[in-house]
Amino acid sequence: MTDESFLGNALNGIDAKGRLSVPAAFREVLAARSDGRTLILAPAERADCLVGYDSSYPAKVRAELEARFAGDYSGARDDHFRATFGAAERVPIDENGRIIVSSAMKGTGEFDRLALFWGMGDYFEVWNPLHFVERPNLDPRAIRIVQRLLDARGTV
Repeated sequence: MTDESFLGNALNGIDAKGRLSVPAAFREVLAARSDGRTLILAPAERADCLVGYDSSYPAKVRAELEARFAGDYSGARDDHFRATFGAAERVPIDENGRIIVSSAMKGTGEFDRLALFWGMGDYFEVWNPLHFVERPNLDPRAIRIVQRLLDARGTV
């Protein structure tokens, strides 16, 4: 069994039409885990970014939530399911490896013209790179990585 985890990072541009290239390494993981033509994009639960999953991942999350809330049909359960599934979008990946970031997701992630992809193992995060480096307690090595990516693009 191979470990198909989302590893690494990339800084890609978002064009005027909202198109964003998904890093090739991440597309490979998506293809290995599911059909590779779709990803799930959603607001992160604990950070000011978006998260990306393969199309089979929601079933895993649902099973975990069902176990967590077993027999609990409270408003808190409903709120958690709403936040997890209602705000998520299935996003097709085109033949060039790009997705279109909806205006809702673009606003949620507070994206301008750049998006930082950051591997998180089972999923990946998509950040406004300036917000990423402003996170409290962020490892200084991560800040240096993002700064180098920004410098390579001529962005301060």
